[in-house]
Amino acid sequence: MNNMLASNIGLDASMAKQRQLNVRSDEAYEIASRLSKRTGRPRADVVLAALLSYAEAKKLRKLSREERAFVDELMAAARRSAAVADPAMTSDHSDLYDEHGLPR
Repeated sequence: MNNMLASNIGLDASMAKQRQLNVRSDEAYEIASRLSKRTGRPRADVVLAALLSYAEAKKLRKLSREERAFVDELMAAARRSAAVADPAMTSDHSDLYDEHGLPR
């Protein structure tokens, strides 16, 4: 948009020169819309905040080989454990406590 057109429709020149980012994704649109409604901020602000947060997270230090190996080992153990877990087992222990939260 040129400066003359921008001023004719009430935009300042800096707004007319802003670049746009178009994301063609129904999922991204829905998420941005939900967050926009929840926060009361425009979708563009929500998307920018998400991008800034992602960029900040990526600035964190990289893991050393030893740290990465340890994390991989833990994840593998978690997957093995989940594969053999009894689906009937729950963390519900309500039968051990009365209506006041005291042990039976």
